Amino acid sequence: MGKAIQAQCKESDILVSDFQAYERDLSDISVVIDFSSPDGFIACINFCIENRIPLISGTTGLLEEHLAKINTAKKSIPVLHAFNMSLGIADLKNSIEEYLSSISISSKCKITEIHHINKKDSPSGTAIEIQGFLENLPQAKIDHPIDIQSYRIGNVFGVHRIVFENLDGTTTFQHIANSRTVFAIGALQAARWIYSKEIGEYSFADFLQKKL
Repeated sequence: MGKAIQAQCKESDILVSDFQAYERDLSDISVVIDFSSPDGFIACINFCIENRIPLISGTTGLLEEHLAKINTAKKSIPVLHAFNMSLGIADLKNSIEEYLSSISISSKCKITEIHHINKKDSPSGTAIEIQGFLENLPQAKIDHPIDIQSYRIGNVFGVHRIVFENLDGTTTFQHIANSRTVFAIGALQAARWIYSKEIGEYSFADFLQKKL
Protein backbone atom coordinates (compact mmCIF):
# COMPACT_ATOMS: atom_id res chain seq x y z
CA MET A 1 0.00 0.00 0.00
CA GLY A 2 2.86 2.39 0.69
CA LYS A 3 4.07 2.20 -2.91
CA ALA A 4 0.52 2.63 -4.24
CA ILE A 5 0.01 5.75 -2.11
CA GLN A 6 3.37 7.18 -3.16
CA ALA A 7 2.50 6.59 -6.82
CA GLN A 8 -0.79 8.47 -6.44
CA CYS A 9 0.94 11.35 -4.64
CA LYS A 10 3.31 11.78 -7.58
CA GLU A 11 0.28 12.43 -9.78
CA SER A 12 -1.11 15.11 -7.43
CA ASP A 13 0.02 18.05 -5.33
CA ILE A 14 0.47 15.87 -2.22
CA LEU A 15 4.01 15.47 -0.89
CA VAL A 16 4.77 12.16 0.80
CA SER A 17 7.52 11.05 3.19
CA ASP A 18 8.27 7.71 4.83
CA PHE A 19 6.98 7.45 8.40
CA GLN A 20 10.03 5.33 9.27
CA ALA A 21 12.46 8.04 8.14
CA TYR A 22 15.09 8.80 10.78
CA GLU A 23 14.31 12.53 10.80
CA ARG A 24 10.88 14.08 10.38
CA ASP A 25 10.00 17.73 9.89
CA LEU A 26 6.74 18.07 11.83
CA SER A 27 5.91 21.35 10.09
CA ASP A 28 5.55 19.45 6.81
CA ILE A 29 3.25 16.69 8.12
CA SER A 30 -0.47 17.31 7.71
CA VAL A 31 -1.79 13.74 8.07
CA VAL A 32 -0.32 10.31 8.76
CA ILE A 33 -1.65 7.42 6.64
CA ASP A 34 -1.14 3.96 8.11
CA PHE A 35 -1.50 0.63 6.28
CA SER A 36 1.07 -1.33 8.24
CA SER A 37 0.63 -3.94 10.95
CA PRO A 38 -0.82 -3.97 14.47
CA ASP A 39 2.61 -3.07 15.86
CA GLY A 40 3.09 -0.38 13.22
CA PHE A 41 -0.36 0.97 14.05
CA ILE A 42 0.63 1.48 17.70
CA ALA A 43 3.77 3.39 16.64
CA CYS A 44 1.78 5.58 14.24
CA ILE A 45 -1.06 6.41 16.59
CA ASN A 46 1.29 7.19 19.48
CA PHE A 47 3.26 9.53 17.20
CA CYS A 48 0.06 11.25 16.07
CA ILE A 49 -1.22 11.68 19.62
CA GLU A 50 2.10 13.09 20.79
CA ASN A 51 2.35 15.55 17.90
CA ARG A 52 -1.38 16.31 17.44
CA ILE A 53 -1.48 15.08 13.84
CA PRO A 54 -4.63 13.55 12.23
CA LEU A 55 -4.45 9.81 11.46
CA ILE A 56 -5.94 7.73 8.66
CA SER A 57 -5.49 3.99 9.21
CA GLY A 58 -6.53 0.99 7.15
CA THR A 59 -4.53 -1.54 9.15
CA THR A 60 -6.36 -4.82 9.81
CA GLY A 61 -5.91 -7.51 12.43
CA LEU A 62 -6.35 -5.07 15.31
CA LEU A 63 -7.16 -6.32 18.79
CA GLU A 64 -8.97 -4.72 21.73
CA GLU A 65 -5.76 -3.01 22.87
CA HIS A 66 -5.47 -1.30 19.48
CA LEU A 67 -9.10 -0.20 19.49
CA ALA A 68 -8.55 1.21 22.97
CA LYS A 69 -5.80 3.38 21.47
CA ILE A 70 -8.33 4.80 19.01
CA ASN A 71 -10.58 5.73 21.93
CA THR A 72 -7.64 7.55 23.50
CA ALA A 73 -6.59 9.26 20.28
CA LYS A 74 -10.04 10.61 19.41
CA LYS A 75 -9.88 12.80 22.49
CA SER A 76 -7.00 14.82 21.06
CA ILE A 77 -6.83 14.31 17.26
CA PRO A 78 -9.09 13.47 14.32
CA VAL A 79 -8.72 9.74 13.62
CA LEU A 80 -10.32 7.58 10.93
CA HIS A 81 -9.88 3.81 10.90
CA ALA A 82 -11.53 1.69 8.22
CA PHE A 83 -10.95 -1.88 7.07
CA ASN A 84 -11.57 -0.87 3.46
CA MET A 85 -11.24 2.52 1.78
CA SER A 86 -12.49 1.52 -1.64
CA LEU A 87 -15.38 3.57 -3.02
CA GLY A 88 -16.48 0.37 -4.76
CA ILE A 89 -17.09 -1.42 -1.45
CA ALA A 90 -19.19 1.54 -0.32
CA ASP A 91 -21.29 1.24 -3.49
CA LEU A 92 -21.56 -2.52 -2.91
CA LYS A 93 -22.99 -2.00 0.57
CA ASN A 94 -25.48 0.56 -0.75
CA SER A 95 -26.66 -1.89 -3.42
CA ILE A 96 -27.05 -4.68 -0.85
CA GLU A 97 -29.08 -2.43 1.42
CA GLU A 98 -31.40 -1.51 -1.46
CA TYR A 99 -31.83 -5.18 -2.37
CA LEU A 100 -32.64 -6.26 1.18
CA SER A 101 -35.20 -3.50 1.54
CA SER A 102 -36.94 -4.74 -1.62
CA ILE A 103 -37.47 -8.38 -0.63
CA SER A 104 -40.12 -9.72 1.71
CA ILE A 105 -38.77 -13.20 2.49
CA SER A 106 -35.84 -14.27 4.65
CA SER A 107 -32.50 -15.22 3.07
CA LYS A 108 -29.46 -17.20 4.02
CA CYS A 109 -26.27 -15.21 3.58
CA LYS A 110 -22.69 -16.24 2.91
CA ILE A 111 -19.65 -14.00 2.52
CA THR A 112 -16.61 -15.23 0.59
CA GLU A 113 -13.35 -13.29 0.59
CA ILE A 114 -10.22 -14.08 -1.43
CA HIS A 115 -6.82 -12.41 -1.01
CA HIS A 116 -3.16 -13.01 -1.83
CA ILE A 117 -1.19 -15.68 0.01
CA ASN A 118 0.79 -13.13 2.04
CA LYS A 119 -2.24 -11.59 3.75
CA LYS A 120 -1.89 -12.48 7.42
CA ASP A 121 -5.33 -11.82 8.88
CA SER A 122 -8.24 -14.12 8.10
CA PRO A 123 -11.06 -13.41 7.57
CA SER A 124 -10.30 -10.03 6.05
CA GLY A 125 -11.22 -6.87 7.88
CA THR A 126 -13.53 -5.94 5.01
CA ALA A 127 -15.42 -9.24 5.30
CA ILE A 128 -15.86 -8.70 9.03
CA GLU A 129 -17.03 -5.14 8.37
CA ILE A 130 -19.59 -6.35 5.79
CA GLN A 131 -20.78 -9.01 8.22
CA GLY A 132 -21.31 -6.39 10.92
CA PHE A 133 -23.00 -4.09 8.42
CA LEU A 134 -25.50 -6.84 7.50
CA GLU A 135 -26.13 -7.86 11.10
CA ASN A 136 -26.97 -4.28 12.04
CA LEU A 137 -29.21 -3.40 9.11
CA PRO A 138 -32.63 -2.54 10.57
CA GLN A 139 -35.39 -4.95 9.53
CA ALA A 140 -33.11 -6.90 7.18
CA LYS A 141 -34.53 -10.39 6.69
CA ILE A 142 -31.35 -12.45 7.06
CA ASP A 143 -31.04 -15.87 8.67
CA HIS A 144 -28.20 -15.86 11.20
CA PRO A 145 -25.39 -16.66 11.56
CA ILE A 146 -23.78 -15.10 8.50
CA ASP A 147 -20.98 -17.42 7.38
CA ILE A 148 -17.59 -16.11 6.16
CA GLN A 149 -15.30 -18.27 4.02
CA SER A 150 -11.71 -17.14 3.43
CA TYR A 151 -9.21 -18.18 0.76
CA ARG A 152 -5.59 -17.16 0.18
CA ILE A 153 -4.65 -17.56 -3.48
CA GLY A 154 -1.76 -16.24 -5.59
CA ASN A 155 -1.56 -12.45 -5.93
CA VAL A 156 -5.27 -11.63 -5.61
CA PHE A 157 -5.68 -8.04 -4.38
CA GLY A 158 -9.15 -8.63 -2.97
CA VAL A 159 -12.43 -10.31 -3.88
CA HIS A 160 -15.53 -9.99 -1.70
CA ARG A 161 -18.63 -11.93 -2.70
CA ILE A 162 -21.93 -11.81 -0.80
CA VAL A 163 -24.55 -14.41 -1.70
CA PHE A 164 -28.20 -14.35 -0.60
CA GLU A 165 -30.26 -17.49 -1.05
CA ASN A 166 -34.01 -17.75 -0.48
CA LEU A 167 -37.09 -19.47 -1.89
CA ASP A 168 -37.14 -17.14 -4.90
CA GLY A 169 -33.54 -17.87 -5.93
CA THR A 170 -29.94 -16.82 -5.39
CA THR A 171 -28.66 -13.23 -5.64
CA THR A 172 -24.94 -12.41 -5.67
CA PHE A 173 -23.08 -9.15 -5.05
CA GLN A 174 -19.34 -8.96 -5.72
CA HIS A 175 -16.48 -6.50 -5.65
CA ILE A 176 -13.08 -7.28 -7.21
CA ALA A 177 -10.08 -5.02 -6.63
CA ASN A 178 -7.71 -5.16 -9.59
CA SER A 179 -4.95 -3.25 -7.82
CA ARG A 180 -4.15 -1.40 -4.61
CA THR A 181 -4.77 1.90 -6.40
CA VAL A 182 -8.46 2.00 -5.42
CA PHE A 183 -7.53 1.83 -1.74
CA ALA A 184 -4.76 4.43 -2.12
CA ILE A 185 -7.12 6.89 -3.84
CA GLY A 186 -9.73 6.46 -1.12
CA ALA A 187 -7.16 6.93 1.64
CA LEU A 188 -5.73 10.10 0.09
CA GLN A 189 -9.16 11.61 -0.47
CA ALA A 190 -10.07 10.83 3.14
CA ALA A 191 -6.77 12.38 4.29
CA ARG A 192 -7.59 15.66 2.52
CA TRP A 193 -10.99 15.61 4.20
CA ILE A 194 -9.92 14.78 7.75
CA TYR A 195 -7.18 17.42 7.82
CA SER A 196 -9.76 20.13 8.51
CA LYS A 197 -11.94 18.09 10.89
CA GLU A 198 -12.27 18.62 14.62
CA ILE A 199 -10.88 16.07 17.08
CA GLY A 200 -12.88 12.86 17.27
CA GLU A 201 -13.34 9.44 15.67
CA TYR A 202 -14.62 9.22 12.10
CA SER A 203 -15.67 6.38 9.82
CA PHE A 204 -15.17 6.04 6.07
CA ALA A 205 -18.94 6.43 5.78
CA ASP A 206 -18.63 9.86 7.45
CA PHE A 207 -16.16 10.87 4.74
CA LEU A 208 -18.36 9.51 1.96
CA GLN A 209 -21.44 11.36 3.23
CA LYS A 210 -19.56 14.65 3.24
CA LYS A 211 -17.89 13.91 -0.09
CA LEU A 212 -21.14 13.02 -1.80
